[in-house]
Amino acid sequence: MQDSTAHWTLHAVVEDPREMAAQFERTIGIPVPYEMLYVGEWKQNLLLADRYRDGRVFLAGDSVHLVVPTGGLGMNTGVGDAIDLSWKLHAALRGWGGPNLLRSYEIERRQVGERNVAASRYAAMGRRAWRAEYRPNIRDATAEGQATRESLARVANVEQRKTNEMIGAELGYRYVGSPIVCEEPGGPDHQLRDYVPTTWPGARLPHVWVDAGRSVHDRIGDGFTLLRLGRTRTNTTGLEDAMRTNGAPFEVLTIDGDAPREVYGCDLILLRPDLHVVWRGNAAPDDPAQAAAVATGH
Repeated sequence: MQDSTAHWTLHAVVEDPREMAAQFERTIGIPVPYEMLYVGEWKQNLLLADRYRDGRVFLAGDSVHLVVPTGGLGMNTGVGDAIDLSWKLHAALRGWGGPNLLRSYEIERRQVGERNVAASRYAAMGRRAWRAEYRPNIRDATAEGQATRESLARVANVEQRKTNEMIGAELGYRYVGSPIVCEEPGGPDHQLRDYVPTTWPGARLPHVWVDAGRSVHDRIGDGFTLLRLGRTRTNTTGLEDAMRTNGAPFEVLTIDGDAPREVYGCDLILLRPDLHVVWRGNAAPDDPAQAAAVATGH
């Protein structure tokens, strides 16, 4: 907590400085010295940039997608941009990344930005719907007041959930049409509120406990990983050699438990540094060199 001798600075987003000062002082509840630096109007925006890259310049976060707080997707989407771009830049600077790595950034992240801007709008409309049920008689001890409360509660029970139940948008997205993913025909639907774990190429590896208090994610390193599951005896040396040929960071991780195999659905899964699935199968890929080339952007 701040003590009474600290100096506070305040950035405000209301039009009247006096209103903001009064609101701030009511919220804090005790006298504190502060300086009001800015008071302005905040506007809700739902915007998506036409492109995420221009030559050697890459954009991420709020510079390419603006959402409203409802749904809580702004920070998650921006962090996802940073993770996606960072390992690809690292690969390019280290020399093992092919040209498709950086090209894939906009392809992968703009589709997520587009879905999340739509999800934010969806959540905001839900919030508007249940708040519209408010009537001045809501606190009255009358039949009409009771009816207003019941109506608002009924609508809010449906619409308010859109504000904070966005786990599908947060965890369930997958990259479609990416040049660094070995795609399979079809694929699960993109859902905003429901999360269905999947290892479909392009999806992020679902969490599974492998030891007491330890997730499979805790055992995966910072580079590419080939997961071997279900006690498979498949020979994967061809894929392993192909992945190591151009110097990409790579390791093999064997997990013997039944639970990961049941969730992941395949014996073999090739993961990128950001934990998204490049390829999966129950046998080694027919062309391991091609699979490795796709994974590393060549």
